Amino acid sequence: MARVGTAFRAFWRALRDRAFAEQARQLLEGKAALPSPAAPAPVAPVAPTAPARSEALNLLALLQREARLVDFLKENIAAYSNDQIGAAVRDVHRDASAVLERVFSLRPVLTEAEGSSVQVPAGADAGRVRLVGNVTGQPPYHGALRHAGWEATKLELPQWSGSGASARVVAPAEVELS
Repeated sequence: MARVGTAFRAFWRALRDRAFAEQARQLLEGKAALPSPAAPAPVAPVAPTAPARSEALNLLALLQREARLVDFLKENIAAYSNDQIGAAVRDVHRDASAVLERVFSLRPVLTEAEGSSVQVPAGADAGRVRLVGNVTGQPPYHGALRHAGWEATKLELPQWSGSGASARVVAPAEVELS
């Protein structure tokens, strides 16, 4: 009964996969041999790969290292005064803004002033301009610019060169020795 199942699986796979169908044809015509069970096929050595780390984690680590963003966001600020929070926000804002400018060089998608009247032509890329509010009728659309959007004019994230064990570490623990 197992052979019937194998036959059906081979049939359906051969219908979907041209390369598999060619291999099966060669086997059936005796032009290819099955690998010998006594002599296993040699295994090619696997080249070592660099530990994987997402670019999102690289950016988060950069924002933590240079602006202490994660520390600020994870801190319970309920016990602090508004003046204390404001002072901390100024530093985080300044340093995070510098990181964004250096890595992405962000520029507005539309250059008109927010609040000004703009026209959105037919065929406008929805990834660049999002219509909000009462969207009816046909383009061109006329409306008030509510947000100019942001566009990265470059992408220069630093390359990560850590170990596999630290691939998900955003900020290493710090131990001060005395």
